[in-house]
Amino acid sequence: MLVLAFPVHVQPPQPRSPAESGAVSATSLDVSFCKLDARATFRALLHYLPVSLAVREIMRMRALAEAGRLPTPLLDIGCGDGLFWEVLTRDLTSGRSSGVRGLVGVDISESELRLASLRLSPLGGEVHAFDISHDGKERALDDRLGAFETVIANCSLEHVPKLEVALENIKRYLAPKGELWLFVPAPRWSDTFVVKRALRALGSRAAGTYGGMWDGFYQHHHLYPAWVWSHLLKGLGFEIEIRGLGCARGNRLAELWLPPALMSFVYKSVFGHYPARLSRPFKLPLLPRMSAYLDEVQRGEVITSDLEHPEVVEYAIRCRRA
Repeated sequence: MLVLAFPVHVQPPQPRSPAESGAVSATSLDVSFCKLDARATFRALLHYLPVSLAVREIMRMRALAEAGRLPTPLLDIGCGDGLFWEVLTRDLTSGRSSGVRGLVGVDISESELRLASLRLSPLGGEVHAFDISHDGKERALDDRLGAFETVIANCSLEHVPKLEVALENIKRYLAPKGELWLFVPAPRWSDTFVVKRALRALGSRAAGTYGGMWDGFYQHHHLYPAWVWSHLLKGLGFEIEIRGLGCARGNRLAELWLPPALMSFVYKSVFGHYPARLSRPFKLPLLPRMSAYLDEVQRGEVITSDLEHPEVVEYAIRCRRA
């Protein structure tokens, strides 16, 4: 549940020159690297993330890569530990991030914000403790109303109980000609699980209970079909474009490596970070076995306009003010 329960504020970094921060542009972030080399991007993710999560994360990165560059200032709702941006903006020639100057990440987790600050502050970004669904009179970042050219909610709004408040607040912070990106799970995402499909032989109740278990674990408050998201966002004055994310190979990989991901989640809950050093020697040798999936990612075959495709597990929703 996204409730801000601690008075944490991570100070933004001191102004730095583009040369110091490595930023290519002061007005946009280059997010095209995943499109150029999915293998290098995936390898960077595997250094820290469980395989199952990395399989999903790279699909989202590939969808954003279609935009090429994202205008800044950019607000990331639920920035987590900051790894997404460190990897997404990685320059393949140097192996380092090209900088995230203009990025503002917000989250409600104190431990995640500490990690995000360590990753993003040296690259020119800043992070804040902030609950986008807060409906009180006092709000952080209110000195930046209408200032953000891009707002991104990467698999965060489905966890927000007060979705209508969160969307109204996002609209307040978005610039008049700004763009909003949402990544949200498709309502039948768990139907791709081989186990759930097998349980259907015992009846729809058994299969539904299994799928509901995962929705409960991930705390999914909002699992809507594309037409519902379309209705909600158009009602707020947006023009929208929705694409489905997913493919058979990726979904099998994500399910196969879900048990180790759960153990990594427990480890992170205790120690505040994933067991990267412990798991890295076991994960990196897997890359050659995932080459077919990564080829699909690089070619963009994990993105589809067929929102009813049985392998679609998420929606990438691009919104512009009408």
